[in-house]
Amino acid sequence: GLSAFLSSFFSHPADSVLTFVAQNSNNANNGNSVAAEGAANDTSQGGDTTKAMGLIEGCRIMIEQDGPGALFRGLGSRCVWAGSIIAGQFLLYDVFRTYFHVSTSDLSQVYHIAVTVQN
Repeated sequence: GLSAFLSSFFSHPADSVLTFVAQNSNNANNGNSVAAEGAANDTSQGGDTTKAMGLIEGCRIMIEQDGPGALFRGLGSRCVWAGSIIAGQFLLYDVFRTYFHVSTSDLSQVYHIAVTVQN
């Protein structure tokens, strides 16, 4: 629930920028991306002269083109997805714990053994 929303909310802008940069890097090879249009040419390296777009530059371009909301585009569906995944994991945990007749006290004993072995 809340943990899925918070994790999605805080990680989504970075993932949006990474996706934007990756998409434009792939398109730069074809010569039809934002990076290809605005990048400086460096002829000292030879071969491909398109400068790779960095994360800061990608973030700046996203905000210039579509405003700050571009960083959060798709956040609602991501929250639903993350909430579903986490709820499914808790459901499976409870089903298997019940199926194998494992009580919460059994789990705490395993934890105590694991902590003792590590020390």
